[in-house]
Amino acid sequence: MAPIDIPAIEEQARKLRAAEIQRINGLFAERARLVASLAAESLGVAAKAMSDALRPLFSWNPHPSTKPLSLSAAPAVERVNHAMRALFSWNPQSR
Repeated sequence: MAPIDIPAIEEQARKLRAAEIQRINGLFAERARLVASLAAESLGVAAKAMSDALRPLFSWNPHPSTKPLSLSAAPAVERVNHAMRALFSWNPQSR
């Protein structure tokens, strides 16, 4: 019967453990990058929606208006609708 080489078995176990740790670190880094890119994209869409919502407040004209004011809320509702659709429409599987 051949003798058991315990140091060689321990060395092989250390190498396998190191390879598994590297694999898990790679998976973690890849998923963290994906989550960060999705969060950045969502923040960009939110910032654009916020700028579109605030733009009318800061784009006033001190000259008298030549047309009557419209009291419809449709443009504001449409902007909010587009902003909400853009915020919640990303699909992580499509990348």
